[in-house]
Amino acid sequence: MVTKQNKNRRVKQNSVEGSRLESNTKRKKTNLILNILIIIVSILIIVSLYFVILATDNTDTPTETKTASSTNKKEDAKTSHEKEKANEQTEKDDQKAEEETSSEKSDDPNVSNVITKDWKPVGTKQSGEHVNSYDATSRDWKEKIQAFSDATGISADNMTLWFVGRGADPATESIGTVSEKSTPDKAYRVYIAWRDGEGWQPMKVEELKQNDKR
Repeated sequence: MVTKQNKNRRVKQNSVEGSRLESNTKRKKTNLILNILIIIVSILIIVSLYFVILATDNTDTPTETKTASSTNKKEDAKTSHEKEKANEQTEKDDQKAEEETSSEKSDDPNVSNVITKDWKPVGTKQSGEHVNSYDATSRDWKEKIQAFSDATGISADNMTLWFVGRGADPATESIGTVSEKSTPDKAYRVYIAWRDGEGWQPMKVEELKQNDKR
């Protein structure tokens, strides 16, 4: 009798433990499913945020590009305008220089053309009373050469001096016959005058038909 009661008790106990085990198993499955769902939802949120950020970046990029392009266009327009103004100024300067330069005929049969222009004095480093010097090592001589160069456009290192002498006023005027080294037959007779404190000033250039000092 006792044995039968113990058997029934064990059956009931096994039944309770089985129910408890089944319940625990179901709970674990439920927790697992919930955890999986949470992970899936998290992934979906992250993906959604990524696409939202990417879309925002793509929207901003054209605006930035458009702004940069607009700035570049403004700068190009400004540069073009400045170039146009510079070209206009150059044309005005050239026109003014042409107006200031005049040509005329000469009674000298060896002169093909006479050029006069509002040349500026070349400046001077001399001090004290001026002496019209023809010493090739003197400061006055070097400044004469600079005046000949300014009048003819021939650089001093490319110039041949055929003659340098006194002008109508020996104290304040000089005359030089010069040419480029490569074209000795194309010579110029240059008239210069001394200006106190300012140096030698070109007054007139005669284009010679023949180099009469060669």
